[in-house]
Amino acid sequence: MSRVQEENIAPIRNEEIRLRELVAQLFKTWSSTWSSKDTTSASRFYSKDPDLVFYDIGPIHIGWDQYRKNIERSFNEIESLSLSLNDDLRIVIRDGLALTTATGHLEARSKEGKNSDSGIRFTGVWDKKDDVWQLVHDHWSPYRSSDR
Repeated sequence: MSRVQEENIAPIRNEEIRLRELVAQLFKTWSSTWSSKDTTSASRFYSKDPDLVFYDIGPIHIGWDQYRKNIERSFNEIESLSLSLNDDLRIVIRDGLALTTATGHLEARSKEGKNSDSGIRFTGVWDKKDDVWQLVHDHWSPYRSSDR
């Protein structure tokens, strides 16, 4: 590989490293959000554009404010929640946008004592503005290991 090619690839590799760290932090933050009952930490990952759409295991959320409010409402139903990231994160970066996909594991316990245990799929679309990556869309969905 020529020096010019290496110079062109290096910034992309650096962004991939940053995004890998961000996705890992996102999973850890959502897990800790359930124990702290505070969405402030998760807020930093999300664009605040009011027209953006986010999908999680529950309802569709339009904008971070609605997403945050719906999550905070679910604190009344869910006692604990834990997310872990598998080692299959994929990243595609193009022109200030990035697509991240990964699988993980979700464990939850309702306030009534019901346990839930599932594989989880995560897709995130990230926009880079002022050298900061923020989610402009995410989609969380459960899956059975046989679906993989």
